[in-house]
Amino acid sequence: MDLTGRYLSDRADLSASAAFALNRVCREGPIRLTTLAAKEGISQPSMTQLIQRQERLGLVARLADPGDGRVALIGITSHGLELLDERKRMRRERLKALLETLTPEEESALWLSARVALPILHRLVTNADCPSDHVAAPLPAAESVAAHRRE
Repeated sequence: MDLTGRYLSDRADLSASAAFALNRVCREGPIRLTTLAAKEGISQPSMTQLIQRQERLGLVARLADPGDGRVALIGITSHGLELLDERKRMRRERLKALLETLTPEEESALWLSARVALPILHRLVTNADCPSDHVAAPLPAAESVAAHRRE
């Protein structure tokens, strides 16, 4: 079940890989193309083509690397930021419409499960780009449950 890919995301203007790359450029600031390709798990030639398409659309721009004049960094443009903001707004509207179809019992169950899952998901996101020897320590089970009950 892929709610995001099937219903919440608008794929009319960007492919999934293009949207992921643009989001990463937005989050991580100007970035080397080789680094972007490695982090997105695609080949450098494929990333080069993807970035060239995004440049033609005015979503990203190549910038000089202040530390190495031979290297260009990829940065997001104001048009790229506007597109990401619009996509986020559309996802939120679609999610709101879906949530309105839930019964009160289903809404309560979703709310409770989200309160339990959210800290774990935050830890997974934190650990995703960390080397394995720098991962966040798990919360003890009793402490995690107690923290949720206090909130």
